[in-house]
Order: sequence, then structure tokens, then C-alpha cells
Amino acid sequence: MERNVVRKIRLKRLSEMRVLMLNPFFLPYSGGTEKHVYEVSKRLAKKFDVTVFTAELPNTKHLDEMDGIKIVRTPATILQKLPYPIPPPMPIAPFELRDLRKAARDADIVHIHNRFYYGPAHLLLLKTLRKKMALTLHNARPQGISPATDFLGGLYDETIGQMTMRSCERIAAVSRNTLEITVPPELLERGRVIYNGVDTERFNPRNKGERVREKFGCAGGKMVLCVSRLIEQKGIAYLIRAMAEVKQEIDAKLVVLGRGPLENELRNETKKAGVEKEAIFITERISEEELARLYAACDVFCLPSLWEPLGMVFCEAMSSGKPAVGSRIGGIPEIITPDVGMLCEPKNPKNTAEKLILVLGDEKLRKKMGEAGRKRVLEKFTWDRTAEGYEKL
Repeated sequence: MERNVVRKIRLKRLSEMRVLMLNPFFLPYSGGTEKHVYEVSKRLAKKFDVTVFTAELPNTKHLDEMDGIKIVRTPATILQKLPYPIPPPMPIAPFELRDLRKAARDADIVHIHNRFYYGPAHLLLLKTLRKKMALTLHNARPQGISPATDFLGGLYDETIGQMTMRSCERIAAVSRNTLEITVPPELLERGRVIYNGVDTERFNPRNKGERVREKFGCAGGKMVLCVSRLIEQKGIAYLIRAMAEVKQEIDAKLVVLGRGPLENELRNETKKAGVEKEAIFITERISEEELARLYAACDVFCLPSLWEPLGMVFCEAMSSGKPAVGSRIGGIPEIITPDVGMLCEPKNPKNTAEKLILVLGDEKLRKKMGEAGRKRVLEKFTWDRTAEGYEKL
């Protein structure tokens, strides 16, 4: 009897706990971090009072609610072009601090999801309000992209980034690599690795991709899929050059899904590499269901990134029962083990081509890797598991 009373009191206290999530963007804008905030908040909202504070995009409401999540949006102008090496987009919100003060006033915990956006003014405001703060590192300290990006990213982390980390009582990181190269040694005891998750029902081996293969002319050949923003750090130019070598051995098409500032440059790269006819770009937005069919259609997923804190697109492919090829950098080796795919050297088209040829040329290997990848995702990379990690944080 007494235990039941204590349990009811505890559950009541949990439901009364108010969590404020901060991220510059939220749905309907769909990126990796936005998907993370939505999936985690949706699950936490079953036990806590969860609000997301974000920028107000066109055709969205200032105050909204979605799947039990309260949403507060502050008016903003979205910049799509920014000085190199800052990747777009970026919101400019003139009333953000005013609106954040209102949104944070009653919060018990404020959870920051972007250390590159929220800076000294936000931290000072939250400290003035005496709020407990937590931080999720969705991006590791930049390494291996370009000298300018690496230097400026490192400089930021040594100054404002560290200020943010020191202000937070708990720090979650999306990979072990992200935690170890980004968080100062003296703050590591505050850190926890909480992997992102995927929707294992939506991305599953039962999905059919035959019509997609026919649409892209892959019915009689092989299909390599890449899902990514078209930006430098994703290394897509090296994948295009790798396809020139794959083409010599195997009849294969490359399908690239994504948008970004390098689109024209990458299209020109296909001409230089002699794979213009083998490369297909899908730059329009597609639904999650269409994305699932793309994964189902491919023979192998490949993204030879120059910098990747984790790379959930690999998990989406693996959840769909497909082998994955990715660079031996960042958090990718924490996803791709030898039984589920292959690691290639970054900025090395020849090595990437060798891995692709090995996988594309062996149907039994692809099947074996696909089955092992699905099993690995179910064990380590589900959203329920991610949300449980945040509850314990």
C-alpha cells in the first residue's frame, strides 16, 4: 500500500516536471537534429511537460502543439546564404531573448540542442532565471573538413562552446567520438553517450523498391544510394569520382537525395568524372514513406563524409536491411561494424570504389550484411532507447 502511494507521488512529480527544448529549427523543417528533438520530445511528453522553443517558419504558428509537445516559435528571418565556412540555414530572430524569457520562466530544465547557435546572451538569460541546463552535442568538433572550418570550429569550441558546456550540468553526445574530441577532459564526468534512433517500423526490410529501381533505370543493374545535404563535409564529390571506377567493373547508378549549395558544383563533377548518365540527383522534398522506398530500392548505401558526428542515414539504411559504406571518421565506426558494412578512407575515391565493388559484386554478402545491420539497429539505435537515455540523464 505504502509503495503504491510513493510510486503515485513519484509519477505525479515526473508529470509535473517541465522541460524546455531549445533548437533553432523544428518541424516542418526536417533535418537530423530536428527529427531527434521531435522523436525524443514525443516520447518524453508521455511522462513530462515538454515544450520546444524554436524559430517561426513560414506557414507555422507562434503557439502550437504536436503529439503532446507544446511548441513556442519566435518570429525569425531565415538566412540561406552565409559567409564561408558557416553552413546555412540560420535564423535571425529579433525578439528571441524576450520570447525565451517567457518560455523558460516556468521550466525546471532547459535542454540546449545547438551549441553553435545559442551563445553568451542566451546563457546569461538562463542563468539569471536560475535554470538548470543540459546540452546535447549533435556535432563534434570539426576535423578534416577544410583548414578554415577546422580552425574556426575549434576556436569557437575553445571559447563560446566551452562556455556553453561549463554552464550545463549534463552533456549528452550522439557518439563516443563526439564526446571525447569535443568536451574538455575536466567536464567528461558530466557527459553521457546517447545514440540517435531510427523509426524501425518505417525503415524495414519489408518495404518494396522495385518501382523506384525501374524509375531510375536500375532494374537490370545495381543502385548506390546517398542521402545527404549537398555540402562540402559530406564528401559527395569523392563518391562521384569513385563511381567512375565502379562503372568500369559493374553496371550501377548513383542516386543522390538532398539539397544544398554544392548542387551545381556536384552536377559538374559528374561530367568531369564521366558519370553524368549514371548519376541521378533528387533535390525536391520527399515524404518519409518515399524515403523508405528509396532505401528499399538500393543495393548499398554510401556516404564518404569528411566529418560525421554519427550519421543516422547509415542506421536508416541498415534498418531497411541494406549494407552501408562510410568513411572511417567521427562516429561512423560506432555504427558500421565489419558484419554490417565497410569503412573507406576519407577523401579517397579509389578506396571507396574498392569497397563498393566488393559489396555490389557479392549478393550473398549484401544479404548477410543487411540482416546483421537490421539486428544491430534494433539492439542499439531505436528512438525508444534514445528517449530512455534522456530520462536517465
